[in-house]
Amino acid sequence: MKKLILFVVSFLILVTMLYSNEKDNTNIEDDSKCLQFQIGSDFHLSSFQGSTISFKKHISDSRAYRIGFTISGNIEDRKDFLNYDNDSLDNRNHVDTDNFGIDITGQYLKYIPYEYSYLYYGLGPRLKYSKTYQKIRYEEHTTGEWESSSADAKGYGKNFQLGLVFMAGVEFFISKSISIHSEYIQEISYRYYWFKQQSSNNYHNIRKYHRYSINNGDVKFGCSFYL
Repeated sequence: MKKLILFVVSFLILVTMLYSNEKDNTNIEDDSKCLQFQIGSDFHLSSFQGSTISFKKHISDSRAYRIGFTISGNIEDRKDFLNYDNDSLDNRNHVDTDNFGIDITGQYLKYIPYEYSYLYYGLGPRLKYSKTYQKIRYEEHTTGEWESSSADAKGYGKNFQLGLVFMAGVEFFISKSISIHSEYIQEISYRYYWFKQQSSNNYHNIRKYHRYSINNGDVKFGCSFYL
């Protein structure tokens, strides 16, 4: 509800700007292209719907395609210490983790001109995929030095998500090449998660699940720079 209120407030602000400012009319033309950014707290610019790139291209003055593309990954080397107050035995886990992920979002948008602004709505698919590789080495501190135990483990996991995204918003031009926009987003998605862990003593542990969900609505406030 708070996000919906924020969207309504943003919409009213933009509508108010339509009547409080006299500017040259700016029209979206065929083959217009732009890069989009999200405006966060303290007017910090970040990705709008893809941290690698967020791009929109018009095929007419009333229709456009938009795509967001994100590639992520990290390599982590972590040590977790376990201390027992009632015992002299100390343990630690040496965890090596490799992650890689990709997130692609695309929408077909329909634009309705109104004075110096455009109302728009649309929908499109979202595809997310990630995989994880993990190696755990267990160590004990019983002799005054850290020694590896015999119970090491390896794990491999993957996560797949397919969704359909709906949105509606308003875009207002503050110059011929810069616009600000606010939109409300709703997503329906299916997710599949699978993770297998195998220890050196041949113990296997597999976790997996399927999930269907309607994600909570999100409100974004951003700006576009037309090329």
